[in-house]
Amino acid sequence: WELDVLDSCDESMDLIVFPEYSNVPALASTKEEAISSYEKYALPLLNKACDTAKRCNATIFVNGLYMTPTGLRNTTTAISRSGQIAGHYYKQHLVPSEMDIYELDKDYTFEFSEPTIITVDGVRYGFLICYDMYFYEAVANIARYNPDVIIVCAYQRSDTHTALEMM
Repeated sequence: WELDVLDSCDESMDLIVFPEYSNVPALASTKEEAISSYEKYALPLLNKACDTAKRCNATIFVNGLYMTPTGLRNTTTAISRSGQIAGHYYKQHLVPSEMDIYELDKDYTFEFSEPTIITVDGVRYGFLICYDMYFYEAVANIARYNPDVIIVCAYQRSDTHTALEMM
């Protein structure tokens, strides 16, 4: 479905943001299911997003599981209008299932890190992923870097519309 959606975009869409875990359909219930989805969907989705960015002249943000030298991470990948990967943001506040069931790489989350700011085609983007939004100090810290846009990829948000608007 996601690949079909990318095929249907046109040049009127200059910014495309995918939800959290786009390469793990229906959110896996086991580590094995997560890895199986990652192996099946990660590269095709990323390649299609890069091709689509060029075809539609769009900046695209794809979130999913991606392999790093230290293991799988919940990652938002920024793709420029030319179809090049401009950078990655790694979720800072993992939920228990990401640590205990998926066994994602988490050691980096225990150390301080400056906010990730990625400039894509002259626009400065800051990032949060789902649960990161509940840590308001992160938003204040990102604001210190004066991004033009903050991209938030989320699997689901059970908050009221009022709470989401406030955040």
